[in-house]
Amino acid sequence: MNKFLLLFILLVPFLAGAQQRAHVVRLTRDSIQYQYTLNEDWRFHIGDSAAMAAPGYDDSKWEVVNPALTMRDNPKKESEKFNGVCWLRLHIVVDSTLTGEPLALKMAHFGASEVYLDGKLVMSFGTISDSAHCYYVDPLSIPFAINIPTAGEHVLAVKYANYRARYNYKVCKRDRAGFTMGIGNANELIRFSHRSAVISSFIVVILFGIFLALSLLHLFLYLFHRSVKSNLYCSLFCLSLAMLFFLGFLNTFSSNPVTQLNLGLYYIIVTSFACFSFSAFNNELFGKKKLRFRIVIALCVLAPVIAFFNTNVSGVIYIILVAFVSVEGVVATLVGIYRKVRGAGIIGFGILFFALFFLVIITLAVTQKNFDVNDSNTAGKVFEFFASAAILSIPLSMSAYLAWSFSAVNKDLKNQLQQVKLLSDRALEQELEKQQLLENRKEELEKEVAQRTEEVTSQKQEIEKQHAELKVEKKKSDDLLLNILPEEVAEELKQKGTSEAKFFDHVTVLFTDFVDFTKAGERMAPQELVDELHTCFKAFDGIISKYNIEKIKTIGDAYLAVCGLPLAQKDHAANCARAAIEIRQYMEARRQLRGDKTFEIRIGLHSGSVVAGIVGVKKFAYDIWGDTVNTAARMEQNSERGRINISQVTHDLIKDQFVCTSRGEIAAKNKGALSMYFVEGEK
Repeated sequence: MNKFLLLFILLVPFLAGAQQRAHVVRLTRDSIQYQYTLNEDWRFHIGDSAAMAAPGYDDSKWEVVNPALTMRDNPKKESEKFNGVCWLRLHIVVDSTLTGEPLALKMAHFGASEVYLDGKLVMSFGTISDSAHCYYVDPLSIPFAINIPTAGEHVLAVKYANYRARYNYKVCKRDRAGFTMGIGNANELIRFSHRSAVISSFIVVILFGIFLALSLLHLFLYLFHRSVKSNLYCSLFCLSLAMLFFLGFLNTFSSNPVTQLNLGLYYIIVTSFACFSFSAFNNELFGKKKLRFRIVIALCVLAPVIAFFNTNVSGVIYIILVAFVSVEGVVATLVGIYRKVRGAGIIGFGILFFALFFLVIITLAVTQKNFDVNDSNTAGKVFEFFASAAILSIPLSMSAYLAWSFSAVNKDLKNQLQQVKLLSDRALEQELEKQQLLENRKEELEKEVAQRTEEVTSQKQEIEKQHAELKVEKKKSDDLLLNILPEEVAEELKQKGTSEAKFFDHVTVLFTDFVDFTKAGERMAPQELVDELHTCFKAFDGIISKYNIEKIKTIGDAYLAVCGLPLAQKDHAANCARAAIEIRQYMEARRQLRGDKTFEIRIGLHSGSVVAGIVGVKKFAYDIWGDTVNTAARMEQNSERGRINISQVTHDLIKDQFVCTSRGEIAAKNKGALSMYFVEGEK
């Protein structure tokens, strides 16, 4: 008996050593060729001591665990492990083939940690303290380099704290309370991590930008044409997709565990909003029965509420909602195509492709237990191609629809312009008929005068005098015509008898207005007010003549002129800017001279296209039309005293010749937010 006892005592150290070595991870170059996951044989202990990081510390009586420390099996028992700080230690044996090799570790967790190698701190994530001051950081599996200079046994020790473990499991349904760790070749891990981050960032940013731009485009279209509600729903749908990619970006790159854990509910909310806008868009274009749409609204409202109270079923709700909306979109689109709704074929292609693709994915996910996508093979790459095409199919179909819609609107505008031209021709024909009647009457009068001349000599002298006066009046009428119409238009009118309305692509419209003109009128007598207006406008006429700018008209105290018609000018924007500066200088000098007996001016410029021609039969005038005139008026209305306000288009034309100050985007009446600039002077 004593012999057996002695033998047992002698074997205890060897048995203890064997037990300890049973939990040793052996690493070779082949085993970590890409990455070796360190997910078992860790020793776990609740408590904190700096000595626990030392390689020689006795951890033989510690509990052997998986470092993820999942709470799925026994949440109450497992949560007790995180009432304070805990330590986890792993014994690794490094093969001689790894000495001198660049190695790296990668971790992921929702807590705070300090990583030690052979007692030396190599990396920390967050701040370990008490429950009120502990700061959590997710390492995001970003590799960090370590150095193992010698072969043999080494110890990895992790000091870890996660006081939120029970809350994360109970509220956010995340059962991983600990961490995951892997080790591998540093060059391979860092290169793979960098490549994945770059590719993910590029794809997410590109798709986010595309959908955000489309959202803004359709929003502006809706604001300008509010009767077309489909633009609003399309804008909301594209915005929802942009937000989904933004949430994906946060989930991938945010190191805040709280943010990551709360993103699940945000996904449900944004997805519900996307489903609502997608269904509203389809029903606005193709749907007549509102029952399906009401069901979609109910599902979109219930899904976030149910997911908030029970996150276990959030995935099922997500699948049901997307599947129902996809089926509803396909049915509505097919009905629209069958009924031959305008544009249904163009938009329907993208919607059908998008909806059918995700219906196939949902079907595979439900029916195939091991459904997975791997981009390392041909099937995976084909799947990724169709997934990208499905995501972009709707914006591409929208772009095609917009091009078709723009073409249709352009044709309508051309038809309307043709009708305007016909009306103008008819008006000119009527005017010519009147002129012909006048000419015939003139001949009759000349015959009567000739007859009376033979009878009465005195009457002949009077008639000759009247004839001379008629010539003077004719010259006055010609001069008056030149004062009303541009010389080229007047010549065309005299030679052809008609003047066609014309479209000018590149002109700059100058709009001026006197600030507080009504108050200035209260300070001045009526005749004095009119005289001052005449003096200022006469000076403006002289200034614009220097720069080949055509005066259009004055409207009360407003002055409208345009450069670039009837003859095109390359520097139309610069000439208008120079004239505006000179007008401003003139008004500043006159203000210094006359004080309150004159006015303060504000000026607006905008460049673009206009239609110009003669309007009316009686008291006809040469005028211009188009959105460019309206935008120039908005530039003037949003200007300031003594300032020249220009649009983004005009700024792009003159920015190399003039000093301009950006005002940012300013809301303009019926125009939305427009980029505006002040012209300070010529360079």
